Amino acid sequence: MKLQPTGLIAAILIAASFSSLARAQAAPASAEPAWHDQGESDIGHAAESERDPARRLELLKKWEQLYPETAYKANRTFMTTQSLTTLITGAFGKPDGPALDAGCKAARQLLDGMGAFFDDSLRALPQVAQVSAPDWAKMRTAYAIQAHALLAYDAALKKDDATAEAEYKKVLAIDPTQAATSYQLGATIIHEIKVTSNFGRFPEALYDLARSLCVTGPNALPPAGRAAAEKALKANYTNYHGSLDGLDDLMKQVADSALPPDGFDILSVVQIAAIQQKEHDVWAQQHPELDFWETIRATVLAKGDAYFAGQLQGVAFPPAPGDTYKGAATFQGKVVSVQSPRQILINVDNAAGDAVLKFEENIKGDLPAGTAIQFKGVVDSYTKDPYVLTLLVQEPKTDIAGLPEGVSFVAEVKAKTPAKTRK
Repeated sequence: MKLQPTGLIAAILIAASFSSLARAQAAPASAEPAWHDQGESDIGHAAESERDPARRLELLKKWEQLYPETAYKANRTFMTTQSLTTLITGAFGKPDGPALDAGCKAARQLLDGMGAFFDDSLRALPQVAQVSAPDWAKMRTAYAIQAHALLAYDAALKKDDATAEAEYKKVLAIDPTQAATSYQLGATIIHEIKVTSNFGRFPEALYDLARSLCVTGPNALPPAGRAAAEKALKANYTNYHGSLDGLDDLMKQVADSALPPDGFDILSVVQIAAIQQKEHDVWAQQHPELDFWETIRATVLAKGDAYFAGQLQGVAFPPAPGDTYKGAATFQGKVVSVQSPRQILINVDNAAGDAVLKFEENIKGDLPAGTAIQFKGVVDSYTKDPYVLTLLVQEPKTDIAGLPEGVSFVAEVKAKTPAKTRK
């Protein structure tokens, strides 16, 4: 990120003329302000005429060491400001090397002396007298942001995530509307997570990515940057949270602050699973029969026919109470329909029916849908899609409870074959 003041403000810092030094050199000896001696005049004008900002800073530093008090102190300070900002501006985009090192050194010096380099007293100089107080304050803010941004850029090149993160946060503390900085901060934290495996920092990174998308106005992300931020946010949010649920709420929340508030959190897949497991354990203690039924269904669907044939077929259901089953002696369900004289479709955990009770005798009487019954039987077969478990009920009188009065089970009476008539 490279921020620069624009228009007149930039022109003043980038190309300001220190003509007052030249005028002082040509003025009579009695005129004010005056040089201490020829040595100060020489070094002052050498600094003024030096075009290399790094070399100029060396001359300015020497001037300050030799002549700490001077009539041209304000000019010297302003010339130092100009040199520092030129080095900072020119260092962006440079690879690791002398130019970037010089820019970072200048950024630190500027930030350390920001109060002096942009003191309101400097506006008394002819070069900046035309700058209004609000514009002078904007200039100070812009270059503070640029200095921190350059230090973040340098740290990112060096894979120093901690320093880059700290500098991005300083930029946002100065100007919360820097959408690109919010995006870079989120991306940096995600890179830190990959290196350190500190997955607890994901909520913070997701907040920053979302924040970069909610900023509008002149500092909003450009279309290409916005597309990249949206892609990164959705991918990382889904990987961490398990789905996009709650993302809309996050987008509303990030509008309030550039950085996440204390205690901000987004539940991870692991945390959600732990909560769900805890809730399930409570429910399973209250509904052990239904929990056992669901567990069997999941196991059968996962392991298939071989497991069913080897472990379940011919087994009494429910099994005797023990370590794996702590429920009642019968399951509970509701009649869905009477499929045939010897079969009833039951809803145990599926309104469409997920159990078939099969009998050796015919059902006699009216058995309305919705009738609640308790039952047990022997596992006979199953279908996978839809999942239905068939139980053979061998003793309806003892193995089923809750049938309406008038419902009974009777053996099928076979019609007698008529005797053949002899000719």
